[in-house]
Amino acid sequence: MTTLGLEAVRRPGTVLGWATIIGIVAFVAFPIAVLAWSLVDPSTNVWAELWRTRLPGMIIDTVTLLLAVVLGAVILGTGLAWLVSAHAFRGRRIIGWLLVTPLAIPGYVGGFVWLDTLSSVVGARGVRSLWLCAAVLVLSLYPYVYLFARAAFADQGADTLAAARSLGASPIATFFKVSLPAARPSIAAGAALVAMEVLTDIGTVRLFNVSTIADGVMRVWFGTGDRGAATELAGALTGAALVLIAIERLSRRGVRRSRRAAEATMTPRVLSLPAQTFAIATSVVVLAIAVGVPLVRLVGWSVESVRNNTAVTVAGGVGHHAFNTLLMTALAAVVCIVLGIVLAIMVAHRGRVAHALGRLSTVGYAMPGPVVAVGAVVTLAAIDRRSWLPDGFLLVGSVAGLVFALVVRFFAVGYQGVEASLDRVPPAAVESARVLGAGPLRTSLSVELPAARFGILAAAALLSVDIIKELPITLLLRPFGVDTLSVWVWQATSESLWAQAAVPSLIMVAVGMVAVGALLVALERGAEVIS
Repeated sequence: MTTLGLEAVRRPGTVLGWATIIGIVAFVAFPIAVLAWSLVDPSTNVWAELWRTRLPGMIIDTVTLLLAVVLGAVILGTGLAWLVSAHAFRGRRIIGWLLVTPLAIPGYVGGFVWLDTLSSVVGARGVRSLWLCAAVLVLSLYPYVYLFARAAFADQGADTLAAARSLGASPIATFFKVSLPAARPSIAAGAALVAMEVLTDIGTVRLFNVSTIADGVMRVWFGTGDRGAATELAGALTGAALVLIAIERLSRRGVRRSRRAAEATMTPRVLSLPAQTFAIATSVVVLAIAVGVPLVRLVGWSVESVRNNTAVTVAGGVGHHAFNTLLMTALAAVVCIVLGIVLAIMVAHRGRVAHALGRLSTVGYAMPGPVVAVGAVVTLAAIDRRSWLPDGFLLVGSVAGLVFALVVRFFAVGYQGVEASLDRVPPAAVESARVLGAGPLRTSLSVELPAARFGILAAAALLSVDIIKELPITLLLRPFGVDTLSVWVWQATSESLWAQAAVPSLIMVAVGMVAVGALLVALERGAEVIS
């Protein structure tokens, strides 16, 4: 028996630990690997037909929308983060957290609100444009950049900024020459999340007649029923997402935190009264456009539809759709959090290979929803064909299949939330537990996980926000009779029935606001923004 084999026998936990890591990673990464493999041997006939018809237009629209939304979200999110982090004004604390609330409003909900609101001014044809679609997505997604940038600015040292000011740099020059370059990795992480959300968006782009690659996957799937063509197109989208991941990771290479632990964080500069008025007005305008107008219109439509007895126009009604939404959200979130905790604990006590495998498990979060849905269907269909399950039970078209796809898509949030919090546990606390005789597992359960509880809460809140808003995976994989609030909104807005989409949209926003509130509580208690 080899030395490695003897060591495994002496420490069976090592074999079990590696088996657990590999099993979890395979579970959440296999559907993506299936699609990546489709790029190795592409079908020339499929690609020739796609290129001859709509693919060039899809590529142009996708790239244009991606650049516009990412640039807008970076400018708006970074500017608001600097305003709140570096300046003191009345209501700063409340405004600082209110600026996160647009996360609770799905892009497709804000899309149909503004589509109806502006159509009376410029006409329906003028409203349905790529640029207004980009503006709606910026308002919905800028909080990702805002959260990352705000955390980065708050972590910058006061001495570094004071040195720049002492050399004669103005506040604006200090921002562009010192603060912004130091925060670049965090801003890049937020921008990467925005880019992934744009790549995966279906509802918003469909409302504004923007033909993206993700929308093309849906149209090929539903319009032609050609699963092979949909898989090929989803594979191309996978390649684009992987390129974005590589760019984001390269932007962080070689970057280290410049602030020492003993150095104080920067002190917000007190603004003059005119400057305070401008700061408050700017924040209020953003909140009014991103949150205020959608909420007012949704409440008005909901009251009107209830008064006219037209609120419920789909089978099952409000309770049915709300229950399904909460059930799918709870099941997927619990699986993500539990598997994330197990993987984070196992990886924490091992070396670079284990950490690399942990990173591999997060690739689903970078994949658009239609891509994950196609990969999940291919995987589940292969299992069904092998008849491993009891007679009459199929994974494709089941609740288990839908939850599996949601876990593949959002597992990274649960895993990285726990991992980031475990990294912040003081090594002395872990070493003390080990000295007292506690093993790795007991140390994790009694010391590390309690210390990571707010990180777990933040991850659960972000998971809830993402899953509640999720549309393409649910549309493609939902079992018969299991419709969610997002599907209700999709069905109503597809027929321009804005008032009938208001009630489910308002419920989604309300639940999302609760989740955002939980996220803010976790961040206040020291949880890190997940990256």
